[in-house]
Amino acid sequence: MMALRTSPEQGPTKNASVETTKLVVSQPKTLRAITEMVDALQAAPERVSELLGEDRSGDLGGASAGTGLAAGQGSAGQSARDIAIATMPSDTATLQRQLAKHIEQEVNHLRRIARKNGRGSRPGEAFRLNQIYARIRRLNALLKELFEASIDVLKRLFIRVFIDKQSII
Repeated sequence: MMALRTSPEQGPTKNASVETTKLVVSQPKTLRAITEMVDALQAAPERVSELLGEDRSGDLGGASAGTGLAAGQGSAGQSARDIAIATMPSDTATLQRQLAKHIEQEVNHLRRIARKNGRGSRPGEAFRLNQIYARIRRLNALLKELFEASIDVLKRLFIRVFIDKQSII
């Protein structure tokens, strides 16, 4: 359909055929719906809920976890995480005490696992035992640094452990 014409002065040039000059691009139907909604908003903003309904015919669906209000979400639009952060203790000693208790519980749990896994002689058991002891050492080092940490570090660690339910290390 397209022919290349070469000339020494101009280099290769393309001849446009009749089909390519009359190429028409049409917009999808969803764009039309969006423009109609915008026009309706501009025309009568107080009647938007009466004029426009939600059309779910093109909705692909999916999990409904992100569509509704989160559990514990108030009318102010705060998430449960924001509410928990707002209600967390601001006292340094309380934060240190709760974090220390959590770290000690995790160390005791890891020691029980190490005791149980130390008896086996399966392949890779020594590696897993070494990983457990390395984690215990890191947790003990963190426990020592916890009492010298600033309040900002304590708050971030508290949020990570108790609110976001993430591991310490």
